[in-house]
Formats: sequence, structure tokens, C-alpha cells
Amino acid sequence: MQCFRCDQEAVQECPRCGALYCDDHGEALCERCMDPALAVPSYRVYRGSLLALMVGTLFAVWLLVRPPNSSDNDGAVPSPLANLIRPPAAPTAAIATATPAGSTATPVATPTPTATATVTTPPVTTRDYTVVSGDTVISIAAQFLPPGTELQAFVDQIVKLNNLPSANVIWLGQVLKISVR
Repeated sequence: MQCFRCDQEAVQECPRCGALYCDDHGEALCERCMDPALAVPSYRVYRGSLLALMVGTLFAVWLLVRPPNSSDNDGAVPSPLANLIRPPAAPTAAIATATPAGSTATPVATPTPTATATVTTPPVTTRDYTVVSGDTVISIAAQFLPPGTELQAFVDQIVKLNNLPSANVIWLGQVLKISVR
């Protein structure tokens, strides 16, 4: 067997390409595999990576610029926390328990009512308001603030009327009762 470059006897086989070579035409690899021009990837690799980079850039720009899908939420920008935050469960009513028929109730002393001065307040009517994106209890209170009422007092009234844990806990689509006089 001969060297691929000359007519000398081949003493080694290239582990990379399998060519037979003599000691003059290679060391660990044959002379052809050690050529720097063959070690560089072809122009197709460079063009392919450039194409992949351009496609990835265009896709990233499209994701940043595209308008939000508003077909299901009436133009409101979806919040990433909207799926994590759940509205509090409705309060459960107290369950009445029946007293067994054979037992007698123990008498309980009831205090005698005392006469107190009654203050007549005008009847309070309420209006329903559905929370939309960007609403806060303060902005809703400012929108429906009756004349002569302080904003913070009206916010507290809305929180109490709707049994909210705090003025910071409302969610999209929640129906709030707003007192109107």
C-alpha cells in the first residue's frame, strides 16, 4: 500500500479521513486533513448561520411590535398575573343546626333595650360598576365621588359596601356596588 501523496510505503492511516500516508506526509493526521483551508467551514455554513440570525431577529421584533390579541378581552391588555390571581371565594352563610327534640333550651337573659336617639339618614341607593383594566378603587371612587365627601372616606365606604379585604384587591370583571345619594 502506498502513500496518497507519493510512491513510498504507507505506514499509517488517517483517523479522520482514512487515507494511507507515509511519515513524510503526516503525523497524527494526514497532510490533507491538517491543511488550514480544509479546517474552515464552507461558505454554506456562514450563509446558513446568517440566515438563521436574520430570521430570529425578525421574529423577535415581530413579537415585540405585534398588537395584543384583543378578540377575547375587549381591548384590555392581558396581564401575566391574571391567571395566577383568583378572586376570593364567596362568603358562606352560617348553617343553622337543629336542636334535638328531647332537650330543653336553657333560658338566656336578654338585656332590656334602652331608648337611643335615632338619626335619620337618607336612603342609600347603589349602582353596579364592572371593573375594567386600569381601574383602582381610588379611581372608581373619584369617578363617582358625591359633592362634599372626602375621597378617602368614599373609598372606605366602597371597600366596606363590597366586603373587600383592602382597597388594593379588585380584579377585572368584578362588579362593585357604588353608593349613590
